Amino acid sequence: MRFPALEAHNLQEMPYTCAQCSFCQVGNGACPTYKVKRRDSYSGKGKMILTRNLLQGRLKPSLGLEGLRDAIFGCTLCGGCEEICQVDIPFVKIYQLLRNDFLKRGMWPEELAVARDTLLKTNNIQGQSQMDRIEGWSYWHPDEDMVLDLEGKESKTALFAGCASSYKGVSIQGTIASTLIYDKAGADFTILGEQEYCCGAPMIMTGDFETAKKFAMHNIEKYNELGVERIVTNCPGCYKMWAHEYHEFLDIDHGFEILYGAEYLLELLNKDKLEFNTPLDLTVTYHDGCDAGRNAGFYEEPRKVLEHLPGVTFEELPHNKGNSFCCGSGGVLRAIDNDFAVKINDLKVEDIEATNASVVASHCPSCVDFMHNQLPGAGSSKVSKDLVVLVAQAMGFEWEGLEEIY
Repeated sequence: MRFPALEAHNLQEMPYTCAQCSFCQVGNGACPTYKVKRRDSYSGKGKMILTRNLLQGRLKPSLGLEGLRDAIFGCTLCGGCEEICQVDIPFVKIYQLLRNDFLKRGMWPEELAVARDTLLKTNNIQGQSQMDRIEGWSYWHPDEDMVLDLEGKESKTALFAGCASSYKGVSIQGTIASTLIYDKAGADFTILGEQEYCCGAPMIMTGDFETAKKFAMHNIEKYNELGVERIVTNCPGCYKMWAHEYHEFLDIDHGFEILYGAEYLLELLNKDKLEFNTPLDLTVTYHDGCDAGRNAGFYEEPRKVLEHLPGVTFEELPHNKGNSFCCGSGGVLRAIDNDFAVKINDLKVEDIEATNASVVASHCPSCVDFMHNQLPGAGSSKVSKDLVVLVAQAMGFEWEGLEEIY
């Protein structure tokens, strides 16, 4: 049988490249889904073997296709397999393309169809009113008028908040912190607010490239209207979309410079734009979110930012940087099987509990939110916070709701 999406991207030979070495199963920091399921098909090796046998006709689709579908969608797209692979298989891209093939075969999980309907109806994956994309959090801001004045103003720099950071109580703390920091640093920037649509990441991750493109084109049009030249986002999933996947999967070359939030913070620090006056007196560890770390390579930037914060003692997690354990929130797995995602998070909690840190920082709104919910349930007293929130607190900022959230 054929997998047309793999063929379109010249990756149909990759399943034959797998050396079956099992590094993706047992390597340090490797496949979290295999660690939980202990089933070969959930590892990178297992998926490649199934795909190859189907390509060769050695396995009937009626026997192997459903199992491959379950394994392909039962994945956080964390890139752990890709990080450790001895023959450089681009697993994450292959999984997204295979998801596209399963969509076209009518074998998409029902939960994803519901998510797509929500996205098309509301223009955000949270299913909430677009009006709340800014008004849902601006009232917590110390200067609400300043925030509302940013909406739709012409500027060369834009802050792309993303869905989670516009609606979810924990995640929006990072958006509030960013607007406070950028304003204090004298940065000129704009936000789309109600006109900001989902970046399309949930759809690209699940293989629905056509729907993702509709959202991409809307945001691109709105930024062009405002004269935007560069886009800053705290969400590494949004970053990956804008910086790489619009081009790789949607054939879009938008021309914007894309900056990850930690990258921009470091730029402001290097220009002496940020002043710290409040020691935090915390021992902090850092979680490398999969899209920020393995899938985009931002390891040093957040750590360099942490080095500047007064009163912070830093301690690495046992598994960090390229070997970081996935928190379980990626790949839209939570929409398909939340219990599975929670079991993956249990591995992360064990890693966090092995440190003396009281705070686990990260710079991914999805990771911070998921760990915030799961740490107490696992009996941990540690707290997850967005890196940018720690920066704002070290600058002396306070705002309504922050203490209640944490």
